[in-house]
Amino acid sequence: MKKILAFIGSLLLLPMAALAQFGVVAPLHVSGNQLNDQYGNKVVLHGVMDTPSPYFNKHRWGWNCNDEAVPGCINYFDKLFTAITKTSSGAYCNLFRLHLEPGWTNDPNKKATNGGGENDISRFSSARLQKYLETLYLPIAQKALNHGLFVVIRPPGVCPQELRVGDAYQNYLKTVWDIVSKSQTLKKNSGVISLELANEPIHIKNQYGQNSATAMRDYFQPIIDIIRHNGYTGIIWVPGTGYQSQYADYDKYPVSDSNYGYAVHVYPGWYGASDKSYDHNAFIYNFQKQVPVVTKKPILVSEIDWSPEQPGTGKLNEFGQWVASNYGTWGTASTSKWGNAWKAVMDHFGNISMNLTSVDDYIDIDAYINNGVVKPAFNGMKEACSGACWDWYREYAKVNYAHASGNTQPSTGGNQGGSTSGSTTTPTGTSLIPAWANTANYIPEGWTVADNGSQVYPGSDITRGPRIMTFAGGDFKSAFYCREIAADKAGYIEYGAMDGHRLNLGFGEYLLTCNVAAWKGTPYLKVEVFNPDNQILCSTIVNATPNMDGQQGTVSKSKKVALSFYVMDKGNYRVRFTPVADAQGNGGAWEEVLVGNVSLINMDNPLAFNTENMVPAGWTIVDDGEQVATGALAGVGPRIFKFTQAGQLPTALYVRQKAATRAGYAEFGTAQNYGLSLVAGNYNFSYFAAAWQGAPYLKCEVFDKNNHSLGSQIISVTKNVDRNLNTGTYDANYGVVNFTAPSTGYYHVRWTPVADQWGNGGDWLEVVLGHIKISHGTANAKSNQYNSSETTAIQGVATESEVTDGPVFNLQGIQVAPALHGASLPAGIYIHHGKKITIH
Repeated sequence: MKKILAFIGSLLLLPMAALAQFGVVAPLHVSGNQLNDQYGNKVVLHGVMDTPSPYFNKHRWGWNCNDEAVPGCINYFDKLFTAITKTSSGAYCNLFRLHLEPGWTNDPNKKATNGGGENDISRFSSARLQKYLETLYLPIAQKALNHGLFVVIRPPGVCPQELRVGDAYQNYLKTVWDIVSKSQTLKKNSGVISLELANEPIHIKNQYGQNSATAMRDYFQPIIDIIRHNGYTGIIWVPGTGYQSQYADYDKYPVSDSNYGYAVHVYPGWYGASDKSYDHNAFIYNFQKQVPVVTKKPILVSEIDWSPEQPGTGKLNEFGQWVASNYGTWGTASTSKWGNAWKAVMDHFGNISMNLTSVDDYIDIDAYINNGVVKPAFNGMKEACSGACWDWYREYAKVNYAHASGNTQPSTGGNQGGSTSGSTTTPTGTSLIPAWANTANYIPEGWTVADNGSQVYPGSDITRGPRIMTFAGGDFKSAFYCREIAADKAGYIEYGAMDGHRLNLGFGEYLLTCNVAAWKGTPYLKVEVFNPDNQILCSTIVNATPNMDGQQGTVSKSKKVALSFYVMDKGNYRVRFTPVADAQGNGGAWEEVLVGNVSLINMDNPLAFNTENMVPAGWTIVDDGEQVATGALAGVGPRIFKFTQAGQLPTALYVRQKAATRAGYAEFGTAQNYGLSLVAGNYNFSYFAAAWQGAPYLKCEVFDKNNHSLGSQIISVTKNVDRNLNTGTYDANYGVVNFTAPSTGYYHVRWTPVADQWGNGGDWLEVVLGHIKISHGTANAKSNQYNSSETTAIQGVATESEVTDGPVFNLQGIQVAPALHGASLPAGIYIHHGKKITIH
């Protein structure tokens, strides 16, 4: 409808700098009438639409749809995505609807035979679709993903007024989606790129040209079947008739598929609502009457906009009705009347994602393109969709977004390991701690239980004391009741100490989660992880809520705990849950807690870069001053590279600093649910690096949770792979930072490409790094010597007589002498010209 709509705009994406508080681009699927991420978190999306049409984008990037225009078009959209995701300026989008603009898919050498409008498919070229799918459309989608936006793709053009099962337009859609769904790039991103089957069908009749309740199903089911046959597994959005406003027939005759929702359009005057009729309950009633499937499947409102009436000439809408002029939107209404009534509909159902019809509906494009200023369109008018959604999207960004892990609390900065929220979702995957059965009055096998200073052994028919209790439903149907009767007598539950039930963990990241409530009173719960040396590796204390007051009813809004930790020492670990009296962990009397949904998930090893072109999960990566979305494939920018020849870097993380004034670095230990937990002691953090091009330096720094530097080093990256993945990396440069962790807690390490040995910034400083290891060591430089069996980049350590002169640095990157010649240095290993040397 909006005929690609007036000024269709690129979907507002999530600003990269806001990813910590606004979720990630992680695979989504349909569960009931909700969108869920891979950990079961509810997701509702908000964004904008756009089309790579020169005309609708006011020729800002060019005038033609040909090969020469492709780079400028992609670059233009990349700029739009930067703007609509810039949370620091107030823009909060995480969805982009991409139209496969027919200007690129139509053959310019053919003459239109059906009027030449948007519903004219007479010039369609499957060869051009195949070509520009891979060279234009999917690269634009990838740019959106890189900026933290989910993507919805709609086919070229709009539907003719009359459709019939088996007609030419159905065959056209079959051809389009057959080509698109065969793309390997699309299928690799099927969890984050979804498909909207058609734009604004008006009437659909059966194969005999008759009205039929099964016509919509019969029209789109064959298209769905083709898409699934080709191996695409992502979400499909099914349209209705009446310009995507009529869905009652689907309520009785739905399509057959396991991962779909419905794409709906909403404009003022539809569903019996306008500025003259804006009763909230009436809007809710009428919307459900026309879209009854809202209670069964998630809804994507893929087009909506509004602005109030203003004096001037009017126009004809899609129904041929005269409407007064507004400020530049398709729909005419005000936020205080119609807009707030629509918001009531969204909030009532809770499963309606929303997409403004154009980028111009959300931001002032020219203000950004010309001056770099991100601000709402129409001067931020609150009565228009721009000003309203500027506020709505910001508030919606606080809830119901995709997460990098099972924890559902927005991050507030560095990962402190333990976090809580009211959500009850947990990460998917096989828990290393088996779930107990939802039956009452027993202690499950593998659990060590201490009660009133004595051990209670697993068994059944236990009606008093610590045991599994069942509940009516809600956040959990069963929970482990545990208690501390007296402050001087132990009371806890623990898993991992019993033979046959050990937690034998290997290298990598782990996430311990559970839900917590109080059986009675206002207790707290201490959650701890013990390493093989019986040291507390990490811990957190949370207040147990709600208070069930001794009743076994429905559990609602229980506290969610997520405790992440990194395993650098293989062996047997234990997890313990102890009721305590306060946030300091003091013992108390009759502190009674319920612990449910206990899960321990292996999150893989984020320091091992296994998947080519993946932006690795668990990392905080900043590129050109913006935080990069992690956990998804990327075609440009920081990502994992795979080298085909042997060496220290079979795979490596590409990191860059594009400009001295804009940050560029990779950091581990601050991403939500990927904590680098260390007990007090001395450590060595080692790695290998190579220059992607040029001759950059690389700074490595280790920080505590308060961002105090504990050690740093700058190395000269002399190995240059010259932008070639088909090369060996045997002589990659070696770096190591030795540091002391003064106390048990969370730490993080950062790698920053720099221009020189003093750490100054520069332009286009590009490195690849990998083979990262953290090990126990001493805090002095001699801990960096390696025996010959260790794989390193050092083929031999030079003596001082074998190198030319220049500044000398210790292994923390600190200059200790202006020149090697004449320097009086203690015996040890130093860095000279980026190489290790030995001073005897």
